[in-house]
Amino acid sequence: VWVSARCLSIDSDQFSTLRQLKKFLDNLLLDRGYTALHTFWLRINFGIFYPDSIDDYCQIRPWVCHALRSNVQVLGIVHHGEILTIGNAFTSSYLKRLQLRNFDVDDWFVKKLFSGCPNLEELELICCFVNIIKFSSTKLQRSTVTTTDDRSISCLGFEDMVIDMPKLVSLDIKEVPDRNLYFVDVSSLETASVCIDESSFASSQVDCNVLSALSNITSLRSLSLTVRHKVLERDVLRCAKFNSLTTLSLGEWCLGSGCSSLLHLLQRSPKIQKLILHLTDVGASQCDHPEQHAVVVGDPTCSETQRPFNCENLKKIEINCPLGDKRIHVIVRILYENINSPTEINIMSH
Repeated sequence: VWVSARCLSIDSDQFSTLRQLKKFLDNLLLDRGYTALHTFWLRINFGIFYPDSIDDYCQIRPWVCHALRSNVQVLGIVHHGEILTIGNAFTSSYLKRLQLRNFDVDDWFVKKLFSGCPNLEELELICCFVNIIKFSSTKLQRSTVTTTDDRSISCLGFEDMVIDMPKLVSLDIKEVPDRNLYFVDVSSLETASVCIDESSFASSQVDCNVLSALSNITSLRSLSLTVRHKVLERDVLRCAKFNSLTTLSLGEWCLGSGCSSLLHLLQRSPKIQKLILHLTDVGASQCDHPEQHAVVVGDPTCSETQRPFNCENLKKIEINCPLGDKRIHVIVRILYENINSPTEINIMSH
C-alpha cells in the first residue's frame, strides 16, 4: 500500500517525539523506494514542550531529496519553529508547486530554485524571512509571500524588491520588511493582493510604482491594496486606466484630502462592480486626535470637490470599520456627492 501511494502527508502531531517521526519516515521512504510521487506534504510542529525539535534543515533534507528524486509535483514543508536555512538547491523538472513555511529565503535560493525547477508554476513562502532583491521567473503563475512575525529579524538595509514575472496570474504579498516592491513585468496578472507597511520603506520619498504598474495590466480583474504609508499617494497620479478591474479593495491610505486617491482610482476603473474599504481602529482613534498625524478624511470645501462622474457598473460599496468610527459619515457623503450612478453602501461595524 505504501509503495503504491502517490500522495503522502506526514504530520508530526501524530508522533510524541522527533525520534519516532524520523524512524517512521525513514522506514516508509526506504520501503517505497523511488516510486513516483505526486504530493509530499510534511508538517513539523515540535514546540518547546517537546524534548527535541528541528533546528537544522539537514535533519529533514534526506526526506525532501527523496521526494524530489521521486518526481514529486507538489511539495510542502510546513515548519513551526526556528527559521531554517536551506543549504542546497532544489532540482526537479517535475515540481510544479512548492510551499515553504518558516524558512530563510534569499536571492541565491530563489535563483537556484527557478533554474533548477523550470516547470514550477506556484510558489508559496509563508511566514518566511524574505531577503530577496530580485524575484524573476518566466514560468511562475501563482505566488504568495508572507513574512515572519519576528520583527527582530531584518534585512541588511532598504532595497527594491524587483518582481519580473510575465506569466504571473495571481500575486499575494504581505508586509516584506526593508523591501520596496517594484514591478517590472507582471503583465498577465488577474488577481493581486498587496499589503505594505512602514517597515518596507526607508522614507516617504521612496519611489513606488505598484499602482501605476498594475494599472497598465489589461487582464487585472481583482485588486486588494492595503498600505500603511503615504508613498502611494504620488503613484496614484501616474495611473492609467484599470480597464478590466471589477473588484477593488483598499485600506484607509486612500482617504486623505477628501478621499482624493479613492475618487481618482474609481474614475480610472470603468468596469468596477464592487468596492471594499477597510478602516482600522488605529485610524479611527487618530481621527479623534489629528495632532497624531492621522489618516484623516478631509471634509473638502465646494471649491475642492471634483466634478461628479459615472460608475455605471458599481453596484455595491462595503465599508468595514470600527464601531462608532466618526469618519463614516464624511466618506459616505463624499461618495454620494461624486458618483452619479446609484450605489448600495453597506457599513459593516466591528
